[in-house]
Amino acid sequence: MTSPKHFMDNRPLTNEEVRKQYAIQRKDRMQDAIDDYLQDDSVDARRIYEEMLSCIDDVIHYHKRHLDRAQALRSLMQGYRHIPERF
Repeated sequence: MTSPKHFMDNRPLTNEEVRKQYAIQRKDRMQDAIDDYLQDDSVDARRIYEEMLSCIDDVIHYHKRHLDRAQALRSLMQGYRHIPERF
């Protein structure tokens, strides 16, 4: 796997340059999504707002599900487990 190269002098990018490029690209992707919503005349501001909140809720639920599983595993690893009744 090759490292990203600088577009002008073909040298490998530093970690800081990669982070800066990624930050710019991330903002550009968000801008593209916002533009897509705002250029659609059938979508009002309230729908944009509600769909953004829905996306944030999706992230929260995704991470909560993984948090719950990790906490359950940690409890088991620490010896906190239910002992089922026998018979």
